[in-house]
Amino acid sequence: MKNLYGLFAAFLLVFGLLAACGNEGNNKNTDTNKQPVSEQTDENTNKTEEAFPVTIKDASDTDVIIEKKPEKIVSLIPSNTEIVYALGEGDAIVGVSELDNYPEEAATKEKVAGMELNVEKILSLNPDLVLAHGSVASYWEAGLKQLKDSGVTVLVVNEAQSFEGVYTSTEMIGKAIGKTAEAEQLNQDLKSKLDDIQKKAASISEQKTVFVEVSPAPEIYTTGKNTFMNEMLELINAKNAVSDQEGWIPINEEAVVEINPDTIITTVGYVENAADEIKGRAAWKDIAAVKENQVYLVNEDLVSRPGPRIVEGVEELAKAIYPDVFGK
Repeated sequence: MKNLYGLFAAFLLVFGLLAACGNEGNNKNTDTNKQPVSEQTDENTNKTEEAFPVTIKDASDTDVIIEKKPEKIVSLIPSNTEIVYALGEGDAIVGVSELDNYPEEAATKEKVAGMELNVEKILSLNPDLVLAHGSVASYWEAGLKQLKDSGVTVLVVNEAQSFEGVYTSTEMIGKAIGKTAEAEQLNQDLKSKLDDIQKKAASISEQKTVFVEVSPAPEIYTTGKNTFMNEMLELINAKNAVSDQEGWIPINEEAVVEINPDTIITTVGYVENAADEIKGRAAWKDIAAVKENQVYLVNEDLVSRPGPRIVEGVEELAKAIYPDVFGK
């Protein structure tokens, strides 16, 4: 991988591979965050504002107390950042990771996390709240402890491996930043849009088998059941070629030839002309997807970031796999 984005993306993938099988069980701890938050009315503005302090059990099974509405937030992973912006608190973000690129404003914030966590820079920003993430919490355990020991409030957001996990993340962040009602509305909007897509997909009579490549040759990885991508494929009535296996799966070229998928999806954005590279593999020349030119690159950010743009990711997958139903 020739650039920082690719390196950090691979870093995140590695931790996803290590943690994917166990995260669903760990995320159940966050279901306790659905208790209502008390509210108080501002007579001058006629708006409701959530009362602080609030207590949240985070993905590390820690009861995190947030004393007041955060005015300065550091987000250590793009999905957290996108949720904060979607809830209308983007101006409060003062620090992000080096992968943060959406919305455009996020890319202008101070960079505090890449392959390493820059504890010193985070402390210099004097944040009220640091939004960490279950996918990298163990890797950055020492740095997060240093932040906590310095008096910084750290909330470890669950690593979502499903739509329900995204809703939980949104609820948790909404509660932490005083936007519970907005988080509930955002989730309702997402559920409604996904329901519409699923209803449209129900009309599909010839289900396609899809192979998803999330890491390229020579060390090819794909995604099995109990993963976010698998749920996306199921929602649009597509069959995951390796749905009989679980989590993030290493696979060789011969196995893909044997599967003979109708469509191949790659999410590898850091390889130039990734779809063409796949179509050019000599061993795959007789695969149905290659012969019929059904190999597509989809925006990795949309299909891998468990945040408010998940609907766009599902739509992009649907258009690639079933263009006759969903349009190109």
